[in-house]
Amino acid sequence: MTIRNKKLITIAVIICIISLTVSACQSQKEDLVAKVNGEGITKEDFEKEFNIVKESKKMEYGEDIFSESSEGSEILEELKNNVLNKLIIEKLILKEVEAMNITVSNGEIDNEIKNYKEELGGEEQYKAFMEKNNFSEEFLREYFKKQLLFEKHKENFLDKTIIPEEESKKYFEEHKGEFIGVRASHILVKTEDEGKEILKRLEKGENFADLAKEKSIDRATAFKGGDLGYFTKKGDMALAPQYEILSDTAFTLNEGETSDLLETVLGYHIILVEDKKENYKDLKEDIDLVLKKEKHDEEISRLWSEAKIKIYMD
Repeated sequence: MTIRNKKLITIAVIICIISLTVSACQSQKEDLVAKVNGEGITKEDFEKEFNIVKESKKMEYGEDIFSESSEGSEILEELKNNVLNKLIIEKLILKEVEAMNITVSNGEIDNEIKNYKEELGGEEQYKAFMEKNNFSEEFLREYFKKQLLFEKHKENFLDKTIIPEEESKKYFEEHKGEFIGVRASHILVKTEDEGKEILKRLEKGENFADLAKEKSIDRATAFKGGDLGYFTKKGDMALAPQYEILSDTAFTLNEGETSDLLETVLGYHIILVEDKKENYKDLKEDIDLVLKKEKHDEEISRLWSEAKIKIYMD
């Protein structure tokens, strides 16, 4: 479950470059979905990757995200393209990762799996998830290893990229609405009575994050104390339209203030504003990061354009 826009379906660590996807080749290759510089990506690898991402998205957005509707079909196709792109990009950066001596420790993988278990709801839910999808521990460890390698490769690029002040200021002036943002946490409950009871407990001084962990039915944020992260009024970081009341309310509150009950299609919310960023000085780091990521996208595009890629999926 999430209040982010469903159109923002991306793999957690991947840059979606759907526009770069090569047209599917007419000649099918048995057991392959694509080839990257002569190296194959098997249907089995694709299906495993797709299933783990699909199940994660169901957990995050709700079971009906892939419903039999035009929107559900569109989201499913977008997800398939994202997964295929992710697998291709992993092949593209593998040699660079090795040359840069980028490694991932077992401890880092253990931590990713620990966090994943928490997102799923605990050890029992994790075991059920693994059994349902026929995933082995080895597969999941390899999955997170590849994600961490991509993240480290990306971080290395971002750290080395310098954004001129003039370019940063110009971008801010042209995209203010996409940067001026609020960081908030929320508690989501099903009924108004439950919400009123939580408000009473907050008034008595109970900790918001602890109550979110205890009472919130939003599994995607409850284990983080209800943290929604930063969101803006418009752009990719905006909340989905049906949750506009949460965004509008958050922008009227001061740091540390809590809202009254706010009703949406999901139930009843209580919002706590954690932080606000409103001027260039406060937002410079965010602006530079966006520009660095754009340059990283360009680098991935360069690798893609120079590679020999064949896609066999319909």
